[in-house]
Amino acid sequence: MHKGGTKKEPGGVGGPPGSSIWRAAQGREQRSAHLQNYGIGPTSPEVSHWLCAGRFPPPADGQSLLTQELIELLKPEFAFLCLNASARPPEGRIFAPGRLRLGRLREVASYLYRLRYTVRRYPFPILYALLSGTWLGHLRDCAAFAWALPPERPLVVWTHNALFQLQRSPLWRRTLRWLAHRAHTIVFAGHRLYEPLRELIPEERVAIIPNFVRRALLCAPEEVERKLAHMDTRPLLRLLFVGHMLPEKGGWHLLRAAALLHRAGVPFHITYVGGWVSPQDASAFAETVAELGLTQCITHRGSLSDAETLRQLYLSHHVVLLPTTYPIETQPMAILEALNAGCAVITTPHATLPELVHTGLNGFLVPQDPEQIAAAVARYWHEPGLWRNHARAARQLFVERFHPFHLRRQWVELLRRVEHAAQVSTPL
Repeated sequence: MHKGGTKKEPGGVGGPPGSSIWRAAQGREQRSAHLQNYGIGPTSPEVSHWLCAGRFPPPADGQSLLTQELIELLKPEFAFLCLNASARPPEGRIFAPGRLRLGRLREVASYLYRLRYTVRRYPFPILYALLSGTWLGHLRDCAAFAWALPPERPLVVWTHNALFQLQRSPLWRRTLRWLAHRAHTIVFAGHRLYEPLRELIPEERVAIIPNFVRRALLCAPEEVERKLAHMDTRPLLRLLFVGHMLPEKGGWHLLRAAALLHRAGVPFHITYVGGWVSPQDASAFAETVAELGLTQCITHRGSLSDAETLRQLYLSHHVVLLPTTYPIETQPMAILEALNAGCAVITTPHATLPELVHTGLNGFLVPQDPEQIAAAVARYWHEPGLWRNHARAARQLFVERFHPFHLRRQWVELLRRVEHAAQVSTPL
């Protein structure tokens, strides 16, 4: 809770928690009186202060939740002043990326003004957690780098989008190269996201740090062992889809695969979790489920805001499916969350997914094709013991490579390295 009410700064900086305000910062004597208006108190000399430009909930999607979690994960060594760039769609809905909305232009202009004001008032290093892979988002990024972010300021860029669409355009290749040379380091979630950009972005400016699972979704070893000991794929395969209900995410292709499984006599139930772009899409999906005779086999839970409910869904399902070809996909949170909970995974060889899923080891990589999706699912029904082997390997991979403990250390080392290289003495 903020002390001193909701005092406003020029440009709209201020307001209740969740708005475009400072979320987690502590100040020192020359700024303490001002920062304490936002519930921010003093910290020890070991704390480094950074500014984070990013998206924070609401809405609660992979990018906003991941950025919020990183801020919390890096405490107490780092404290961040956070400026929120989130657009807020209607409850339970999502905005399709890359589509122009007139209202969004006004929001972006206001955001850029607040970003410029903030950066000039607080000379902290900057974590820019917004780099977009769409042309509209890229225009916003170019405006931010040209007008709001001083070129001399230490800058770490964290991209939540694949940049392949920009890389294919001669115009955007030039601006992407310019943005890359403005940053000290650009963080990618996997090697497959960086390799096509090697000629644009020097390797010495790149860090590979995978995404991580929110602490509220982490499963204890004994919970996963209990699942592996007591769950069986007979008499029913329990399948889970977690993702936005965009056509490119593969939810509709999964529906067609479900019809093939139903015809083949494989008993299953699919739970969908994810928001809709429009009510018309939701209605069309429900009509298709009914037409395919799958009403008893499909449940759609909509968007879930409660982390424990989602965690229990992972623990109570055998397989997570995400047959995605989403153009700006990076490293889907749903797949990491599935590995964490001991779920086998069926997905596509897209973005960084081959770095997470290995066919025959912890799941299957298949094209976004209903027949091949159905065939992969059916193997868990026809081959006793296959699911348990894949689920155990999935959990082992998560513990060894993707646990937040490992990734936190990588982030701390990166930010310390940037501070040292820039010879930054962050004020306290």
